Amino acid sequence: MLVCLLFVVSITILVLPQAFCAADPVRDWKAAPAIIEINTTHDIYAIGDIHGDYERFVSLLVAHKIIADDPSDPLKAKWAAGKSVLVCTGDVIDKSDHAVRVIALLQTLAPQAEKTGGRVVVCMGNHEAEFLASEGKGKKVAEFVTELKREQIDLAEVLAARDSRGIGKFLRAMPFGCRINDWFFIHAGDTHGKTLPQLRDEFQKDVDANGFKAAWLIGDDSPLEARLHPHPWWERTGENAAASKDRLTKQVKALGVKHLVIGHQAGPVDFSDGTHRKKGAMAQKFDGLIFFIDVGMSRAVGDSAGSILHIKVNGKQVTATSLRADRSTVPLWRTP
Repeated sequence: MLVCLLFVVSITILVLPQAFCAADPVRDWKAAPAIIEINTTHDIYAIGDIHGDYERFVSLLVAHKIIADDPSDPLKAKWAAGKSVLVCTGDVIDKSDHAVRVIALLQTLAPQAEKTGGRVVVCMGNHEAEFLASEGKGKKVAEFVTELKREQIDLAEVLAARDSRGIGKFLRAMPFGCRINDWFFIHAGDTHGKTLPQLRDEFQKDVDANGFKAAWLIGDDSPLEARLHPHPWWERTGENAAASKDRLTKQVKALGVKHLVIGHQAGPVDFSDGTHRKKGAMAQKFDGLIFFIDVGMSRAVGDSAGSILHIKVNGKQVTATSLRADRSTVPLWRTP
């Protein structure tokens, strides 16, 4: 009996450390920072909600020489943008049904870009956050779950970040925002007047305490969920347009930047000053204070064939241009 008891105790001692590994914090903040910060003198490319449309995403990258050619396999893609930075503002999954290939392409390009002095940064959108928070059970993420099943990728393995393709690790390590020079990229945009260090701390504290169910990720007014309807998140009912603009200006300045770039919503927007944003088109407002880059490129949305925001620095002169799928360009903003 004593021998059996000692055997059970010894097995327990051996197993417990492994069990504790499963209860490790959701995220290693040094390996996967909440906010990525980059300073560069090279070109910046930003794309909004890809939503699983691999073909349109690849076409855009090829058309504007960010990758060398159209790869038959995402694992064979070749980075061609040198020291440039490519940033995605989230929602690479759902709606269309090739998000697995989109993720594989981004995973392939990231190390290649770093070798040439460039970067690929993929921020978390509300769809990725809700997939992780709901453990794949939410209605909003049903398309991605169906796609995983079709590709014979085990959902539980993805959620545990153990799948052989590294999809789970990729999703769980996504930054929630990215500062590049004096531009800040984030999915929906409402940072609640926080400074960059405060914003970083809020994300870390909430995710450490609540995992991917953190209110700072999936709350209705979170930086990943805030809406432009029925009115933009910085406007208040009955408030004059000047006061609304002032609120947004203070939020952007609090981050220590001059420009805010958001995705999340591709549809038309009516602003309190009487101006209007058309669906499917990139736009900016308040002389470059805020840029809207979700153009509904996924065929499941169907607002456009896609666009990439191109930010080019030439000394003190900075230009922001919409690069379209047909290779045409539309100037959006330039320094005065």
